[in-house]
Amino acid sequence: MDREHDRRNFKYTFPRTPGLRVAVAFIWPIIGYLIDLVFDLFPYMTVLGSVGGLGVYILLSDRTKKIPKETEKAWPIIETNVEEIKKAVRIYSEQLPKGVYRTILVKEDNRIDVDQLAPILKGIPSRNFYMSKETYDIFDEEEKYLALTIDKVQKAVDLYVKEHNEYPMLPYDPLNRVNYYQLLKAHCLELYITNYDGLVTHKKPKKKSTGN
Repeated sequence: MDREHDRRNFKYTFPRTPGLRVAVAFIWPIIGYLIDLVFDLFPYMTVLGSVGGLGVYILLSDRTKKIPKETEKAWPIIETNVEEIKKAVRIYSEQLPKGVYRTILVKEDNRIDVDQLAPILKGIPSRNFYMSKETYDIFDEEEKYLALTIDKVQKAVDLYVKEHNEYPMLPYDPLNRVNYYQLLKAHCLELYITNYDGLVTHKKPKKKSTGN
């Protein structure tokens, strides 16, 4: 392991010494000239050595231009709240290209990818935050179920409006609450209780036989 590390260091630090590069480049034509003198070949080996030396110098000089890949910045863990996350998300979304939406921040489980917000927050939040993919509402860990519920109900409401051209709510309700009965009646939001500890599922169960 140590030898491999040393070998890598030698590979990248060797070309960085300008004087050494020049020396290596001049050694080639000198060796060529000496061979010419010994074997009376002048100027063949001298020319070849000069070309080779120039090639080595150019090769090593080119390698010095390569900048090592910058390591990813390690952000500190910070304490933050929903309002600060909302502000960071708003700043982030304003920097997005046209046609790209802030939902790219939301993971499959509705968690916000805080790594992408780190440059704005100047750190990584110590806890998770969640966003509705449908309404962009943001919640903390204690209310993460709201992000999931809103997405589910919003899709059901959109489907109901598309089919009935009206909102699923009672006309005399001053709070404009979603009327789940209307959604259920229109088959826009159907959930069932399973036989496993009261867990809810969207899959319609098979009817139980009454013959036994």
